[in-house]
Amino acid sequence: MPTDLPAFDPGLPVGIVGAGVMGTKVAWACARVGLATRLFDAQEGKAQASLDLALSWSQGQEQETVRDNLVATASLAEALEGAQLGFENVPERVNLKQSVHRDMAELLPPSAYLGTNASALMCTPMAEACGEPQRFFALNFSDPRTSRLVELMTADTAADETIAFAMAWARAIWMVPVRTRKEQLGYSFNRLWRVIKKETLRQIAQGHATPEDIDRAWMLIFGTPMGPCGLMDEVGLHSVLAIEKV
Repeated sequence: MPTDLPAFDPGLPVGIVGAGVMGTKVAWACARVGLATRLFDAQEGKAQASLDLALSWSQGQEQETVRDNLVATASLAEALEGAQLGFENVPERVNLKQSVHRDMAELLPPSAYLGTNASALMCTPMAEACGEPQRFFALNFSDPRTSRLVELMTADTAADETIAFAMAWARAIWMVPVRTRKEQLGYSFNRLWRVIKKETLRQIAQGHATPEDIDRAWMLIFGTPMGPCGLMDEVGLHSVLAIEKV
């Protein structure tokens, strides 16, 4: 698919749409490396409150870098003006995400990319909704404060330049991208994580084990700082529930 789409440019801003748990973490990851980052949320005051939270995750010079590069915006248009990327982080409901991407496509520059942090949804419905499927990609973060993993997935309509842009952006913010090469619900690693998550919840629900003991066993075996229950708490149980409904 021939295009004239641009490469990732560290001198151009990105707009992060949705200032919930994950949107704030993605905005922080961008700002800490010096990338001009605008954060927007439809709920009044939420982006500003999230800005304060993001600053608390850094210390010293890194905190100053975040402070200099992360701003809360009052409108979606302000967040996306002149941006090379609009990256959506709204709740895991396909109709909501489609609506947001339609709005983003109208406001972004013609050469800008559109991305989603969707955890379980397929790319195609969102790519088609935005009207610019060649510029659309999904990049799922776990928690950039503790994990460098991001999963990249695209619809068949994505241009090669879009894939290259997503990979370059991920690496620029210190992430390690792994690619799901054939579109499927839940990417690749997330499908493995879902098996662990569902078995963890089953054992707790049926009274076989406590969350504390499950996490304790996991951390002792794998040497991680938290277990499955702790990770679900970090993601947010509302997000876990929404993903399971998908």
